Amino acid sequence: MLALSSLGFVLGRTIISQQSAAVDPQSAVSLEPDVSQRIKEFRRVKVKDGRKEWELTAEEAEFLTDQGQVVVAGPKLAFYGGDGRDIQVKGKEGRIFLSDGDVERIEVAGGIEVTVGEYFVATDKAIYFENINSIVAPGEVNLRSAELALAGNGMMLELGEQRVRFLRGVTTTFQGSRHGTSSGEADSVATQQASHAGPGSTVVR
Repeated sequence: MLALSSLGFVLGRTIISQQSAAVDPQSAVSLEPDVSQRIKEFRRVKVKDGRKEWELTAEEAEFLTDQGQVVVAGPKLAFYGGDGRDIQVKGKEGRIFLSDGDVERIEVAGGIEVTVGEYFVATDKAIYFENINSIVAPGEVNLRSAELALAGNGMMLELGEQRVRFLRGVTTTFQGSRHGTSSGEADSVATQQASHAGPGSTVVR
């Protein structure tokens, strides 16, 4: 398939379990303190079977208990694959949405940088959904590596399915190429780099 097959390997090692997982009491901060409480150097960790699966750190956090939310500044969200090739998401601000004290989703906004192995993604907003094991970027997305660059609108990193899905308007450019390739031309020009998964979508494996 793609020159991005290694990306699938990385994502496969970072599957976030939808089953119950313990939160390390030594390193995690309770997400249900008093209303309007602020703390510096916020940290939240998810641990499964003694292994850290993901970690969220931030410069500062404000707890909105009545809304079931936590507003954070300078968030960094890391997913650990156990092989030293992790997924990193960084932004200027973020918001944690809770359900009965558990993380439901994490939104990160403002100059988003996502690092997946040798690939770098830039976008304005990224959302981690716990229930579907996915990171979604709803707006304009630019992905690049040493070999190629992809630009499109809407992207989903499906951790469980081990793939990255570009939803629409995809343009592919290869290093050394003078011309970009639209999503409608990608199959004929670059069958080793992208495949179509349905109307308006391009899948990177």
